[in-house]
Amino acid sequence: MNSNRNSGGGDRGTRLLVKGGRVLDYFPADLAAQPDPLVEDVDLRITECRISERGRDLAAQPGEQVLELNGATVLPGNVNGHMHLYMSLTAGAPQPPRQPSDYKETLSEVWWNLDRSLDKDAVYLSAAAGAWDAVRCGTTVLFDNHSSLTFVRGALDEVERAIALVGLRANLCYEVTDRAGKGLRDTALEETDRYLSRRRDTPDGCVAQFRGAVGAHASFTLEDRTLERLAAICDRYGVATHLHVGESAEDREISRKRGWQDPVERLLKSGLIRAGSVLAHGVDLNETEFAAVDRAGAWLIHCGRSNMQTGIGRARLRHWGERAALGTNALDENMWGELRTTYFRGRESSPPDLDRRAAARLWFGGYQLARHHFGEAFGSLRPGAPADFIVLDNFQKTPLVTETWLDHLLYDFHPWDIGSVWVGGRRVYASGDGPPVDPKVLQATAMRLWRAMGWL
Repeated sequence: MNSNRNSGGGDRGTRLLVKGGRVLDYFPADLAAQPDPLVEDVDLRITECRISERGRDLAAQPGEQVLELNGATVLPGNVNGHMHLYMSLTAGAPQPPRQPSDYKETLSEVWWNLDRSLDKDAVYLSAAAGAWDAVRCGTTVLFDNHSSLTFVRGALDEVERAIALVGLRANLCYEVTDRAGKGLRDTALEETDRYLSRRRDTPDGCVAQFRGAVGAHASFTLEDRTLERLAAICDRYGVATHLHVGESAEDREISRKRGWQDPVERLLKSGLIRAGSVLAHGVDLNETEFAAVDRAGAWLIHCGRSNMQTGIGRARLRHWGERAALGTNALDENMWGELRTTYFRGRESSPPDLDRRAAARLWFGGYQLARHHFGEAFGSLRPGAPADFIVLDNFQKTPLVTETWLDHLLYDFHPWDIGSVWVGGRRVYASGDGPPVDPKVLQATAMRLWRAMGWL
């Protein structure tokens, strides 16, 4: 068990000198800076929770802990732009008794069945299991969209508590929907308001560990009055939205059957697509809609492997705007795997959907998204940036230099290479650490969920 868990976003007493690392980062510390990948053999001094000095042959100061790396690679922690931690305990689950025939049935038979079965304990344990997967894959910041229809009040506190146990940072929201009736919709709106109020009034470390957003399910499950109330909460707290848009053709088809505008037009009109909005999937969007999303300052998050698994089609990435990033939805937390699969699939077609420049842009986009929401220089390991980083085990079969950083992400770095993960200058994971909760408890909870869903 790692004694450094629950880091609170960084320790004001931390004094650490990281010596002898080969340091890769992607940005300067200036929040407005453009990507500038750089590989250098340098030392990093960490004071409180930030990089305070970077240079060669830095001398240790009295009382400073020294981490000697002997040439091991150091790089920023990964960012997951869209995740559902509440789905973590479906990994390895049996197939539902009735196989879904389309995406709408996948929602009703699988995911909507799950979120009706989650109680308080299951919410907490699902989030803890997912966060543990995340840290072992080098993720230090994640954007989570939560749903649990039988446990709504206090749900985001349980998700936050589980993520804090592991020591990661997160932007959290509750997935408001009308599909379970107005009573549960109102409870979800109240939970959203309550959590955002608490986040506004509660400091949580020298670099914020948690931020909040206004969450919602796909627009075809949202009535017009609900859109108005969601937008009002956004305005009240000055935050953006996190929701599914164009995940499949059903989003548009059902909206039209109900006499509504197409999803992007309707959400723009209601004010729910705005600067900083996190729009997941974007598979069934056209070029006009991509341009409108980009003009609004919103982000499109590509979840390629999840799209493959559910058979909803391929997003047309070549038409995506400047604000684009990667997420894993609920598949796993391996962001390096997400990047390489997206790139490889993008090479299947002619002309390719994705070239190297576009792959790099998707990777940079996660850090730019996190910078927007947290106001911190994630993706940088230069003075002033948060001390959130990964240390790889000291073996690399090919040389890492500035010109090869993307090649290493695409072909060389793997979760099993990770020796330790640090958030705010504190170690939150080291290879060989035990999980944060008893695996037998997780397994028993998963079995209980599967039975409640009628899968066993």
